[in-house]
Amino acid sequence: MLQATGWLAGTWQFLARLLGRDWSRNIATISLLLLAAATPAVAQEKPLEIGVLALGPRPIPDWRCGPGSYQLASAERRTETKPFYVLGLLDELEKLKYVEDRPENAGKPGRHFVLDLRMGTLAEVKGYAREFVRKRVDMIVAVATVAVQVAQEETRGSGIPILMTGVSDPVGEGFVKSLAQPGGTITGVSHQLVQGSAKRVELFKEMMPGLQRLIAIRRPGYRPSEESMADVRSVAKDLHIELVDWGVTSRQELEAALSKADWRDGDGIMILPDSLIISNVDLVIETSLEHRVPAFGLQDFMADWGAVAAYGPSAFEAGAHDALYVDKISKGARPGDLAIEPVDPIFVVNLKAAECLGVSLPLEVLRQADRVIR
Repeated sequence: MLQATGWLAGTWQFLARLLGRDWSRNIATISLLLLAAATPAVAQEKPLEIGVLALGPRPIPDWRCGPGSYQLASAERRTETKPFYVLGLLDELEKLKYVEDRPENAGKPGRHFVLDLRMGTLAEVKGYAREFVRKRVDMIVAVATVAVQVAQEETRGSGIPILMTGVSDPVGEGFVKSLAQPGGTITGVSHQLVQGSAKRVELFKEMMPGLQRLIAIRRPGYRPSEESMADVRSVAKDLHIELVDWGVTSRQELEAALSKADWRDGDGIMILPDSLIISNVDLVIETSLEHRVPAFGLQDFMADWGAVAAYGPSAFEAGAHDALYVDKISKGARPGDLAIEPVDPIFVVNLKAAECLGVSLPLEVLRQADRVIR
């Protein structure tokens, strides 16, 4: 601001000398010249470019539950247009007075930004990351561990900040040096998905005292789900629940495993922190409702989509929290200096799904819920 004031004063003096003694008569002309010179600098401020990487888009379960049976509401599958992380990010950026750079927002006050959301297969996400590097986006938001791994590999040496979300163990994955001092170009939100694994089993048993067999589905060798399984296995043993561990490597394998399963009374499905399963959670939820086998999720939106309950951090809130990092970095902060912060878990219960599944939930469980879907 001081520099701008000095520039204006100097320009004023120059024009006064140029116009001679009659400068006072031309004060209006001088003012217009100064205004015209200063205005373009504001109008031409480059919008902040934010690239977003995520697997997907996910199909959305679309169902209704009649008096005695489960039915798909439509043969056509809807897909997610924006992940809940991105919806939360956009919502919080708006609260922080950021303005999405669209024609209808031309001239609107606030820092303008462009959000380039790219969802696809793993191979496609890698290509999108390379494109972001070529475009020199200002920062990348990477959703879940796999997307952060891709962003880290493809942006190496570019200096582009990476904001992560949906990652349980940033240090263990090699993304950062420590939570307090990340170092490097990566920071963001730690999702604590793995850490809630034992609690999910305990809550599931409270909801279904007759739970006898727990089916867990995951991609073999995927670190977050391996760690989660260790906790699930330990608690299931203590609660005398038989644990069935299914390994799948694709949507096709998941679909085949679910269709061939021998479902029994007392069965339950545990959704693990596994990017493959989360990307195809529609298959799990629809199978759950069709065969009346309750499914327990690890993020709030899974309960909204039809899981009987979910315990874990909110994807929407995690995205909103990443907006705070966007704001700090856009104002000059270095990502390596911004501590990684967790998002608190919430417990969501879906009474509609419970009714459809024929599950009567104990009042003690409902009292623990942060949100009940009725």
